[in-house]
Amino acid sequence: MKDLNLYLLTGLALGLFIGYRKLKDSRQKFHNSVKPIHNNNPKKPFPGLWRQILQDKVNFYSRLTRDEKTEFERKVHVFLLNVRIRGMETEVSHEDKILIAAGAVIPVFRFSSWNYANLKEVQLYPDKFQIPDSNQMAHGLVGWGAKEGIVMLSRKSVHEGFHDNTDHKNVVIHEFIHVLDMQDGKIDGVLGNSMNDVDLMPWLHIINIKMNEIDFGTSSIRDYGAANRAEFLAVVSEFFFENPERLRVEHPGLYNALDAFYAEK
Repeated sequence: MKDLNLYLLTGLALGLFIGYRKLKDSRQKFHNSVKPIHNNNPKKPFPGLWRQILQDKVNFYSRLTRDEKTEFERKVHVFLLNVRIRGMETEVSHEDKILIAAGAVIPVFRFSSWNYANLKEVQLYPDKFQIPDSNQMAHGLVGWGAKEGIVMLSRKSVHEGFHDNTDHKNVVIHEFIHVLDMQDGKIDGVLGNSMNDVDLMPWLHIINIKMNEIDFGTSSIRDYGAANRAEFLAVVSEFFFENPERLRVEHPGLYNALDAFYAEK
């Protein structure tokens, strides 16, 4: 029986390894299939004030090399030239704009081509806002129906997300993960539309394991990650981008799965 268990574990490990290799290959195809839709490109240098905000507030940016910082700045600039950020009963400051753009760029930074298809604007509210057709309040939301193509954010939550990098919560990253998740037509916790069932097996396997750990109270992943697969993806992606080293140590399989997607150029 001991030999049989060892055989089964070895087979599972090999299957996951092969699955991750296929997952990386198919995700690379997804990255390459995402073509830029933005027409406006920067014609002026990146403002020093914006750079200082990134340096002071965005930990992800601070970890980059000099050349990577230049590319990150370019993508932030492109985002701001092409996506309207509109204040809803609040003024939109330079810092608001830079933090929102940075949170949008972070998940797709290492994609060779990138865009958020059908994104029209970001609406910024002073604090929590009412979800359309509901009595519930939200800190962030991806619009649907008449609000499709709009991301709604709480200004207070935007700033709190970049203030503390140890709580693994960042509403901008969270909502733009949902937008990225929607690019294959549905929000389901699966990034990309080029994966077949075999490619998905390792990812779905680890989702089930980690969601069960959250339910049993034995995980460092915050509880909201157990709500459904889409929220799990958004929550663990926040963790991945805010504190990658801790995620790598505490959840190595999950880290490798996320790194296979987000870190691939």
